[in-house]
Amino acid sequence: MSEAGEGTARGLDGILFDYGETLVEFSRPRDALAEAEERIVDALVGSGRHEPPISTVRAIMQRVEHEVIEHQRSGALDEIDVVAVSLRAYNDAGLHLDPALLDEVLRIEQEAWWHGAHLDPDAIPLLDSMRDRGTRVGLCSNAPYRVESLHGQLGFLGLESHLDAVTFSAEVGWRKPSPRIFEAAMRALGTGPASTVMVGDSEVADIAGAHAAGMRGVLIRRSGNEGSGDADAVIAALRELPGALRNMGLYSE
Repeated sequence: MSEAGEGTARGLDGILFDYGETLVEFSRPRDALAEAEERIVDALVGSGRHEPPISTVRAIMQRVEHEVIEHQRSGALDEIDVVAVSLRAYNDAGLHLDPALLDEVLRIEQEAWWHGAHLDPDAIPLLDSMRDRGTRVGLCSNAPYRVESLHGQLGFLGLESHLDAVTFSAEVGWRKPSPRIFEAAMRALGTGPASTVMVGDSEVADIAGAHAAGMRGVLIRRSGNEGSGDADAVIAALRELPGALRNMGLYSE
């Protein structure tokens, strides 16, 4: 039996996983984004608006992306309102979108990003193994985008049916390391902090945030596991998680 299938949970009711750079890795889907720009222009023209240059739509998308990145870098714990940011960007470009059209435009753009998400091949076997042994597994992710598209991406990757709960910062209005998003994720998972572990790639957002919420944290560092910092355990790959939990006394043969 592989390591991912060994052991039974002991004193471990739930595991929360980060999304990006933990269960999935991302690359920029340039072709899909270029196609999305054309589809957004078509949607604007179809709504009776004048046809904007593709360069205008591209500039709007880049402006919103820049504001999201700057918000993340600021360390703010409240989540950015991407809908409001996008509405301002379109208004400033002279394109005044009603809520339904704006939502359609954001849907087109966000679905293009699905093609840049690459699921770790160990993710689903690991999640299923944990669930088979009575441990609930959930997602706790900083993601400020259109909520329906975020959940749609999980379905697109075949991941959604392997999770017991999903919590995105866009839904709760707070970003990791705020305890509020961890509390919301544990409520959704139906577990408490003493029996829940967070697994993620950020020492600040995932590990320090989990500790502040009363949880333990496992850091995934794909470049190697030298130096644990404040993490309760460090792994270099998802398949190493059962062994780390065993060393933490949460997993037994």
